[in-house]
Amino acid sequence: MLIQENQFKSYSRFRIFLLGWVVIFNLYLSFSQATENEPSLKNKKIIYIYGGCGCHSPKESVDLFVPLLEKEGAIVQVHDNFKILENNKVMTETDLIIQVYTDAFTPAENRMNDEQFRALQIAMLNGTGLSGWHGGLGDSNRVNTRYQFVVGGQFVAHPGNSTDFEVLITNKSDYITKGINDFQIKNTEQYYMMIDPNIKVLAVSEFKKETYQKSDTLALEQMEWINIDVENQIKGSVMPMIWKKNYGKGRIFYCSIGHNLYDFDTPELMTMRMRGFRWASEGKYANKEPTITPVYKK
Repeated sequence: MLIQENQFKSYSRFRIFLLGWVVIFNLYLSFSQATENEPSLKNKKIIYIYGGCGCHSPKESVDLFVPLLEKEGAIVQVHDNFKILENNKVMTETDLIIQVYTDAFTPAENRMNDEQFRALQIAMLNGTGLSGWHGGLGDSNRVNTRYQFVVGGQFVAHPGNSTDFEVLITNKSDYITKGINDFQIKNTEQYYMMIDPNIKVLAVSEFKKETYQKSDTLALEQMEWINIDVENQIKGSVMPMIWKKNYGKGRIFYCSIGHNLYDFDTPELMTMRMRGFRWASEGKYANKEPTITPVYKK
């Protein structure tokens, strides 16, 4: 009887020991799978195109971001024009194009031409991603409305020029915004844009009356499109600041904030910026996800 009791106790201890290892293994497996499913830049081929208006620090952006991309294992080509888009072999192999090229005040021959844009379209339809910020992506190729549909929006104005504003996270369950709360941006441009409703909005900001009080009378008169009533009382307007969308198999991540490179000293903004690069580089490897915010849906 004593022998049977000892055997039972030994068997129970073994079961507990075995169950413990099963739990640990499952936790490890879950963690490993979650890690494997996270977007990554490792071995991704990236084309970084910079240039255009020096007001948005295109060359300086190369010095800031390329080392960060390479540190994560990306293979980066840097170009100061759009000619690389004409190389079919390179474009077929490219996972992500980062564009920091505001073409305002840029001679026509230095802008993206129709052939180059068509090559960009084809690459994106087959899974190449596109990403950028501020005027480098959202104030470029203004004469091409098809390009504007690719990006998901187009710059209109930055009322008050440099100002302070709050960035409000609208979707906290997305990979790009997970764990990030609303935050303040100081002394930079707040973009008012024309927006394609077929985007997934991740963050917005509000144009408030206090912002416009810094402007002169002429500027106020030019802001009727921001909602000024007959008594000239500015009511404000909510505008998407950060979004993602699909174009074929390709992924687009855009952030309108970034007139100054020191904007990226804000940890929340920099975190979303790098996550956006990773997410946009996955078009060839991950399942297509819904990226439409039903703004007008009842």
